[in-house]
Amino acid sequence: MQAYIYQNMFSLSSPVGEFTVCHGNEKIPFHIRKNSYNVPYNDIITETNYALDIETKHLIVGERYDIVFSAGGLHYCGSDEHTESITNTIAQWSVGIGSYDMNDDIGMPSKPHKGYDVWKSEDQFGFSFVLLDRTIDKITFLVAWIENKEIDNIDYEHVLDFWLT
Repeated sequence: MQAYIYQNMFSLSSPVGEFTVCHGNEKIPFHIRKNSYNVPYNDIITETNYALDIETKHLIVGERYDIVFSAGGLHYCGSDEHTESITNTIAQWSVGIGSYDMNDDIGMPSKPHKGYDVWKSEDQFGFSFVLLDRTIDKITFLVAWIENKEIDNIDYEHVLDFWLT
């Protein structure tokens, strides 16, 4: 595992908003490391491609938590096996959050869920999740942003999707 760049953070700021993890009005601490999948996409790269790790020792089993982007407006961008990304473009910056769903059990609906359940929040600010048990030590979300300079905004959002799913 890569070393953490930041530890015990309560927010991560981008040029157009901040990422936080909340339980109601209470902010939950998290750690930041580089996303291990930080490879160029058609010669496009960003230095702001991170993994946000939430230690489950800070969470209560059965309670709802949210990872939110303060500017909101996050919409479905793409998905891959067990992953989904949501993105938005604001003032020439594309931002996004990626989620891994460990219980994405299509074809096995009777399999009991473990770890955590995650879903896109209805308010378009991020993802919501519930810790189901103590079988995992952390929950990871991927977050990234990139300045839109050379291609269309929607294309930058698809570049983010490549890194976040």
